[in-house]
Amino acid sequence: MLWPDLPHEALGHSQADKEAVVEPTEMESEASATKEFLSQSHRLAVMPLLSHGDHMRRIDDMASSSVEEGKAQGNKSACCEKCDWHPLEAGAESGCFGQPLELPIDEPLWPIREDQKPKVVSSVDEFLEIVQMQTHLDRVVVLRNGIGLLRQGDAAPEQLRQAAQSSRSVRDVLGRLERSASASFRARLWHYSQRGREKEIKVPKSKVKGSELDKKSLAALTQQLHTLGTAKVSPDAALYISELRWQQKVRHPLNPEEEVKTATNCDIFDVAPFSKHLPLWERSEGGIFIGERGAGSGLHVDQCLWSNVGRNWCGFKLFAIWPWSERHQILDDAGKGAIFSPPLTPKEEAFLSRAKTVALVGPGDVWVFSGGQPHTAMCVGDGINICAYESFVPAHEEAMQLLVHSNTKASHWRNCWMDDDDLDELYEDVVDSLQRALRDSKLNPRLRSRLEGCRKVMRECDDSYCKELWDQEDRGQRRRKREESEDCTSSEPDAEKGSDNKKLRVDVKSSSPGSV
Repeated sequence: MLWPDLPHEALGHSQADKEAVVEPTEMESEASATKEFLSQSHRLAVMPLLSHGDHMRRIDDMASSSVEEGKAQGNKSACCEKCDWHPLEAGAESGCFGQPLELPIDEPLWPIREDQKPKVVSSVDEFLEIVQMQTHLDRVVVLRNGIGLLRQGDAAPEQLRQAAQSSRSVRDVLGRLERSASASFRARLWHYSQRGREKEIKVPKSKVKGSELDKKSLAALTQQLHTLGTAKVSPDAALYISELRWQQKVRHPLNPEEEVKTATNCDIFDVAPFSKHLPLWERSEGGIFIGERGAGSGLHVDQCLWSNVGRNWCGFKLFAIWPWSERHQILDDAGKGAIFSPPLTPKEEAFLSRAKTVALVGPGDVWVFSGGQPHTAMCVGDGINICAYESFVPAHEEAMQLLVHSNTKASHWRNCWMDDDDLDELYEDVVDSLQRALRDSKLNPRLRSRLEGCRKVMRECDDSYCKELWDQEDRGQRRRKREESEDCTSSEPDAEKGSDNKKLRVDVKSSSPGSV
């Protein structure tokens, strides 16, 4: 049995969860609609879909035909190739990437109350319905063995998979990555020398000594880690690699016409039939996270009020999300970046008792949640944890309501805001995506209705730039900041820096997401 000696409650396994997959008021209509949208052909998006199995076989065919392209980009394995690895069936001694499939019996974890457990589903169809067509505010939904079911076993770049094989720490991974591969990646690197605090390792602005390395490359960060020595970074401090992606844009292995920085060979985007028609799916910049016991993402809210779908290839991760009603208070009380390292102090236990959902994510799990709520993650167990996230907006009016509350005082904790110019460009992408999808005469009728609702919400919101964009659409005078900026030469902004240009956006007056 996987994870013996752990109560099923800790993993979110309950009969109620298994039975209550869909909201009761929508159960019949949602089940019927799910069956309908997963059975249509030539009406979904770029990829025809007769069934989920046919869709996966199409993905497999595309993967096989793109092996050489993947190799040219440094991804030597067939991306999204059919994966026979099933973590629930594999022996604990083998694991994923050579990592353990069991937690130590005495591993300290966060307490999880009955009412804090996540919803757990076992059906791919049900999970994709939830991801694409439902709102995610105040809920976490986990697909057990989703990595295998969604053909994501080989999605991590081969260089990383090889380096992770049998590694027992992040330092092992850094040491096993070839310098050329490490220089090809950019990332952020953190250490946890002081309990309860995360500290970023940064390369000084001056040129990296003895090389032409980019200061944000993983190779430069690794060099800086050695330069700092044990005086600044405790030799037994946990390390965390976050937002790992390619330094430069590459052609995507599954679609050579796409240029991306995401280092994954395939994504949930590639297997979700409606993904290309949703209001937003951040394809290019998806990041990979590699951690070990005691490392993780401190308490925060995403820079934009969107949804996230996470994939967990190996290792264990505790994940907590606080209710929408706590969107300001918990961050004010605990502080941005707060780390809850087991064993917990009484104060930390009190903070976690206020969480809406607490989950233990295990090898092979895939889960969806709202990034617009305060959340945190903590790696636990032996070995390393590798996961990745994709950000998107589902076809649901309440999700669009949430999105257009980004960078507003009432809804979004100010120290987590996105740069306003970046948010403007994101809204441009959403308008373009909605208009493009709704022009498709073969668009699924149910999806069309949902997207029309999303468009209506965005048209009626009080954000000044949204109003300007829709006014341009009505006048047929399309202008995009992103396209204008491409004509100018400027360096890429520092991801770790806060915005120096945070204008006060008009707080949206239409129905608040707090009523969801």
